Amino acid sequence: MIRTRSPYFRLVDDLLNDARPWLTGGSEARDFGLALDVEETPQAYTVRANLPGINQDDISVNIHEDVLTISGESVAENRAEEGKTLIRERRFGKFSRSLRFPAVVNGDAVEANFENGVLSITLPKADHVQPRQIPVKVASNDS
Repeated sequence: MIRTRSPYFRLVDDLLNDARPWLTGGSEARDFGLALDVEETPQAYTVRANLPGINQDDISVNIHEDVLTISGESVAENRAEEGKTLIRERRFGKFSRSLRFPAVVNGDAVEANFENGVLSITLPKADHVQPRQIPVKVASNDS
């Protein structure tokens, strides 16, 4: 699997995003990365992402030239004006993640399901890149 971002850049992004509430007084909605699990079989790729509390209508799944993009937005809850937030660790705001697959996928057969806060996407590999068994024929000895 070819990653679109280096893990070191992601670490720096995460550190900066975690520091942003203190730098901005916590008033700014922020973009956040999307953690994914990706599995490969000879026939397909499967991508899973946990998206608890996000409505299905707020999720977008696109594929273009073997690049899958998952994006959406998690809307912050309205806070009571009389109280004071002591801890705010849940992330709100826009999210997006793109993956390029090493083998050609069949974009017309991609399926996405969203159940119990888990997004599962199945991307079948194109027929011409799937492994296939080649029968070995016995040559006849006609003399």
